[in-house]
Amino acid sequence: MDGDPAQPHHTNRLARESSPYLLQHQHNPVDWYPWGPQAFAEAARLDKPIFLSVGYSTCYWCHVMERQCFENPAIAAEMNRRFVNIKVDREERPDVDALYMTGLQVLTRHGGWPMSLFLTPDLRPFYGGTYFPPEDQPGRPGFRSLLVGIEDAYRNRRSEVDKSAGQLVDMLQRLAQPAAPAAPLTLDDSVIEAIMDRSVADYDATYGGFGAAPKFPRQTLLQLLLTHQRHQPNPQRMRMLQHTLDAMAAGGVRDHLGGGFHRYSTDAQWLTPHFEIMLYDNALLAWVYAEAFQQTGRECYATIARGICDFVLREMTSPHGAFYTAFDAEVNAQEGESYLWTAEEIIRLLGPEDATLFTSVYGLDLGPNFADPHHGDGLPDKNILYLPEPFEVVAGRFNLTVQQLAARLAPLRRTLHAARLKRRQPLLDTKIITSWNALMIRALAHAGRILVEPCYHAASVRAAEYLLAHHCQGDVVYRVSRDGVAKYRGFLDDYAFLAQALLELDAGAGVSKDRWVDEARSLASVIRDRFAGAGGGLFFSDAEASDLVVRQQTAADSPLPSGNAVAALLFLALGMPDAAHEIIAAFAASMAEVGEGMSSMLQAANEYLRRHGPVAVAAGAQAEEDRPLSPQQLAERVVTMAASWVSPSELHLRLSILRGFHINAHETSAGLVPTEVAVAGPDAALVAGIDYPAGQERRLAIAERPLRVYEGNALIVIRFNVPRAGPDPLDLMVRFQTCDDKACLPVVTRSLSIAIT
Repeated sequence: MDGDPAQPHHTNRLARESSPYLLQHQHNPVDWYPWGPQAFAEAARLDKPIFLSVGYSTCYWCHVMERQCFENPAIAAEMNRRFVNIKVDREERPDVDALYMTGLQVLTRHGGWPMSLFLTPDLRPFYGGTYFPPEDQPGRPGFRSLLVGIEDAYRNRRSEVDKSAGQLVDMLQRLAQPAAPAAPLTLDDSVIEAIMDRSVADYDATYGGFGAAPKFPRQTLLQLLLTHQRHQPNPQRMRMLQHTLDAMAAGGVRDHLGGGFHRYSTDAQWLTPHFEIMLYDNALLAWVYAEAFQQTGRECYATIARGICDFVLREMTSPHGAFYTAFDAEVNAQEGESYLWTAEEIIRLLGPEDATLFTSVYGLDLGPNFADPHHGDGLPDKNILYLPEPFEVVAGRFNLTVQQLAARLAPLRRTLHAARLKRRQPLLDTKIITSWNALMIRALAHAGRILVEPCYHAASVRAAEYLLAHHCQGDVVYRVSRDGVAKYRGFLDDYAFLAQALLELDAGAGVSKDRWVDEARSLASVIRDRFAGAGGGLFFSDAEASDLVVRQQTAADSPLPSGNAVAALLFLALGMPDAAHEIIAAFAASMAEVGEGMSSMLQAANEYLRRHGPVAVAAGAQAEEDRPLSPQQLAERVVTMAASWVSPSELHLRLSILRGFHINAHETSAGLVPTEVAVAGPDAALVAGIDYPAGQERRLAIAERPLRVYEGNALIVIRFNVPRAGPDPLDLMVRFQTCDDKACLPVVTRSLSIAIT
């Protein structure tokens, strides 16, 4: 019947795909192509530019742009008339995502999803952005206007487009391989310690975690802290780690009924999550909490690790034993709808007596704490479950022991969880991704051994058997499958993570199972044959890759561990130190400069140093100034600093900001990164106060309201309770984010060592 919402008006080529993200777009009026030769040939035949849209199935803003732009018939008609339109699932093709994200960062100095790029028919990028609104807004073009302008440039200013595309591809080629150091460099314990200090410089002493809102778990940093702690204990970092683990476990970012963790917290307190649930987040956190239990003996960490593992086995495991990819963030276009509660619902389901206990434990007695950010009047009307007080405090208030309280709560949580499952559930992405499954296999094997849970080890074996049978054909590992159909040649992550997981299975086998080690060695051999680069690092895509304009070598965590770092750890575990040395040396200069974003590579370097000693790297022939600056490098260079003592108890820190840029003031809008100064070490206890300038109010295109910023010069005054004396220098950590009028660069954390005069 005409107008029946059950009957789609359009169906495009994505209907033949298996990716849930691509299938979400199969009924858009956009004439979408999947990434592949058919789309490339059509663009060349028609001499049309390509519009490339990259996202993933549980990306909120991807859904927003779909609803506003891709489902709009008028905008879709413009897209179809002017472009060949390609849709990519970044989880299926992380190589495409990584390459063009680098291009986007070079073009705009920022990135994110949805990623929207315009390419020439031969796949060279020349313009891009992220989310675009459908119509023009003050200071920001709408998507409809952008389509017209981009096609006009391609038709009528082709030489400019070709020049821009050529220059960008040249930059990508030069950025695709790690830079050698400008001067000889030795990675030793002192260098590792300095990078680790920088890595934890943005620790939030109030709420736990690292960085400001939105706050991510930073699992690879947590893994680094735990593995470093095994052999080089550091009580201060261990306190940071435990505070962070406790805060995340108490917050709404953890699903207190289901046991899993949401993707990140939108606030600094870990209260309000972005409600996506990703397999890789939970795999990494299961490993972290199990390891934390092993090192500390705190039973609460074992409970949390079990909760994660049980959640994945119950709700994210296929009938064949492999693990699904993700749960969406929204239901009925409402963020987190299925996870929210009212006090009235709790009373109705549990009865008055049990509801009184439950609401006191999980914060409902404090009133509603969640307002949908995109619907309603902005006033909180529902509750995210969280733990506003430690169990010990609540147990004492009800004259219970902690054990008695836990026993009372367990059946109440089960009752509410069963009721929640009767609601409409968020979309479950049923792709099977090799690398993400490997992380979960490793976590289950690790947790099974530490927690003495044979069922976890059995589940990890079952999943590994599935991958080896269905994702591995000969010496080729495939990236992804759905409904039993495997596709796309695997990437470095898929090979390295799987091999590492198999070694973890061997460690938990009780008796040696040579099969797991043999399979891991075979994968390591393929990695060396197909992914090796001339400089010692490994390419992300294998030598058979033919549909990318550039192959990349990367070592930054993403938040997944770096494939290069995991390969180095794999080689060390297999007794191949020379292969590990090549990788670590290739990225030594990057570690020294921006190692705080390379926790996994730092873990590999630390493991190598512990076994084999320092890594010496010669200076490169290419001068640093000949290499294009990455967004991180540019961010590092925008602000210079000078410190001077005006008295023994007062230090002045002067920031000089390059013209055309600004940094956020200390008192800034919610969601922005403030400029912050922290005194490190024992001197922190001597600080009487830090005085920041008010800054200037600026109205910028990137913000809906005026922002308070620092431009030109800013003076920060640090006052001490007593005159600072002694031979040791004062150590400062300075954190800021640089922006211009259109975009922001990555956050910078800089350490300063200031002599006492």
